[in-house]
Parts: sequence; structure tokens; C-alpha cells
Amino acid sequence: MAAEDQTPRAPVNPEKTKKRKKSKKDKWGQPIAAAADEPAVQQVHETPEEPVAEAEEAGERSESYECGKVVASGMPYTTTEEEIRGLFDKFGPIRSLQLSRFPDSGNFRGLAFVTFESDEVALKSLELDGHKIGNRFMRVERCRITASSKRQKKSEHQSDPEKPEGCLSAYVGNLSWNITEKDLRDYFKSSRIASIRFALDKRTGDSRGFCHVDFEDDESLEKAVGMNQSELRGRPVKIAYAIINRA
Repeated sequence: MAAEDQTPRAPVNPEKTKKRKKSKKDKWGQPIAAAADEPAVQQVHETPEEPVAEAEEAGERSESYECGKVVASGMPYTTTEEEIRGLFDKFGPIRSLQLSRFPDSGNFRGLAFVTFESDEVALKSLELDGHKIGNRFMRVERCRITASSKRQKKSEHQSDPEKPEGCLSAYVGNLSWNITEKDLRDYFKSSRIASIRFALDKRTGDSRGFCHVDFEDDESLEKAVGMNQSELRGRPVKIAYAIINRA
């Protein structure tokens, strides 16, 4: 009778007996669909139209150069100013030639800045790129505009200060770091100088690249100011009336 009291079991569905595969999950716990369950999605990558060319064009537009100015580097330290002028003046008139020198010795360091009357002449002078001087090959390229050169250009276009009443002093700037008082007295030899006051760094005692020159008479001052932008040791010197600071 015990056998009769047992409840008959429902027929087993063979499909349910199959083990279900556990769905795979990613590291965040989200189910990962099997490859057979989902149609393959073709990824389409949009290719930008010549991005390299556009970047190069943008770079060329943003690249700025100083008009009529080139940089010559890699020259032997024994190269003289006359030799450099002889190389470049065959292309056209030179407005200015600035030689870079070592601050401790004042010797030429193989780098020069050449400014021509026009940008066209400056471009022609690029033919000297790779020219051999002694046992070295010179590099000639256009002079890029830097933040410092922009500030210099801005200061050049600013009007010079008016002459204060009773002024007998001049501001002299853009000097070489190793300039001496004798150099300045020789430079202003046509004027009568009373004194020269160099601006020095309070921490190191080195020159800050400018000074004030006191003259004995107004005629000497005017002669000196008239020499504005003339070269001293390969650098165009800024000369203007000194501003008197009043307390």
C-alpha cells in the first residue's frame, strides 16, 4: 500500500534535462552576449581627410619669421665679422650684423644674426646653408619670431621718451654682458662724458645689459642720442634720453 500512496511523478522533459550554460560576465558583473547569439557588428572607422596635410598647413600658417633676418650658426670661433659680411653682402645690402659672443671671454661663439634690407634678399642668402668654412659646415635658416623678439619689436615701435627739462643723461641698452667703461668711452668719443653708471645684478654683481651715461653738456648728449641703434661689439645699441624718477 505504501507504493500506491506515492504521488506519481510528472514525465521528465528531455529538453529541460540539458544543462544550461552559465552566461559569462565581465568584470563589472554585466552579462557578455555570446558571439552566436548576436549578429556581428561591423565597426566602421571614419578616416579623417588628410589630417597630416592639414596639420602641416596649419603649422606653416602659425610659423612666423622676422622679416629680412636669418640666423647663421656652426661657424668656427675664429671667423671674423669681415668674413661673415663678405659671405652675405653679395646677396644684397646688410642692415645689421649681430655676432653672439661668450659672456665670460667676449669671443665669438659661432652664431650670428644677419638682417637685410628686404625679405627677398634674406631668402636668397639661404643658399649659404651647408657652406663650408674651414673644417665646419655653416647652417643658415630664417630667424623665427620668439616671445623675446616680439617684446623687442614692440619696444622698438614704442616712441622714445621726450627729453626732460635739464636732462644731461642717456639710457644705453642692449649692451654686451662684458662691456667695459673704456668700451663706452671709445664708443662716445665725440662726446664729453662726466660719468657712467652700470646697472648691476644685486645678487651676482654682473651687468644687466644697460647703463646710464651722464654728459657734461647738452651738445654731447644730443650727439650720443643721435647714435641710437648703431652697433657696439656687434649689437645695435638702444640710446634714449634718461627718465628722471621723482620721489
